[in-house]
Amino acid sequence: MEFGLFSNNRRFERTLADAWDRDIFEIATADRLGFDEVWVSEHQTPAELIIAKAAAQTSRIRMGSGVRPLGYYHPIQVALEANAVDQLTNGRYMLGIGHGFHARQLEWRGRDPKDNREMVEASAELLLKLFNATGPLDYDGPFWSGKQMILQCPPVQKPHPPIAIACSGSESSARFAGKHDFGILTGDFIPVPRLRVFGDVCMEEQAKHGHRPTRRKLRSTRVIYVADSDKQARDDMRESYEKTIAWEIVNTPHHQVERIPAGGTLQDITFDYLVDTGNLFIGSAQTVSKRIEEHFVKTGGFGILLFHAGRDYATPQKLAASMARFMEEVAPKVRPLDPDLHLSRAAAE
Repeated sequence: MEFGLFSNNRRFERTLADAWDRDIFEIATADRLGFDEVWVSEHQTPAELIIAKAAAQTSRIRMGSGVRPLGYYHPIQVALEANAVDQLTNGRYMLGIGHGFHARQLEWRGRDPKDNREMVEASAELLLKLFNATGPLDYDGPFWSGKQMILQCPPVQKPHPPIAIACSGSESSARFAGKHDFGILTGDFIPVPRLRVFGDVCMEEQAKHGHRPTRRKLRSTRVIYVADSDKQARDDMRESYEKTIAWEIVNTPHHQVERIPAGGTLQDITFDYLVDTGNLFIGSAQTVSKRIEEHFVKTGGFGILLFHAGRDYATPQKLAASMARFMEEVAPKVRPLDPDLHLSRAAAE
């Protein structure tokens, strides 16, 4: 298992400049501690701008867009910028793609939201053509066209940076990922049964299209915080996460509906309920290790665990200490978890 961050900038009490600086501090901390990757959300601006700045403060961590909503942009622009950032990071860039979730942002660009899924798949197909073209490419499709297109900026990674697609509600994006052997990105709010389905259908499509079936490219994201004790961890996180819950209920309730207690409402989602039910991995190193191991088994296995970051959880110093404790005390216990080995053992039983 590998480890990373999903930097989902929602520091709603800060200026954007301050918030992005704090995101980059977390990325640099993860780089120093030996985390493998980070994905940066595109909210107010493309993630590539933040990644380019973070590249100067890091040396080894892989960095990806989490995600580029493909309906917003002409595919050649996405491909050119991906290659440029791959150059700026010396081959550490990853291209995350997806649908976005604000219909109005498609309308700003003169796009019809009902076409979004079809646009994303058509764009991804054209991206692959552009990345793999050996000469100028002509294209005349339902959403974009171009003549003699060529990527003047080549990538460092050949034939292109790794690609992952965001999967949230339906399984269609997971099937698309399997067809093209893309990675899968999931949010911290995705329930366990759906994560299992995403892995299963992705492997089905991988096998169908001649790729080696694996769950190693499946990423699971969770809020993770490690302290000396379970009580200390809860005390450190309680105030900030209660603010997060209140903000999410008002601004992104669709992310929280599947966390509602049986027979309850959004207002019944509390910090202690989320910790007690394993939605949040918060506690001592022993407790967090157990939560991860249980999550791994219930989901059928995944290859990369992402910390939900880019929020004002605890203080920057306490978050850095939590990440360090995780890498020192938790990572050695759970790093050996192998989704492919897990599946082969399960099949043999």
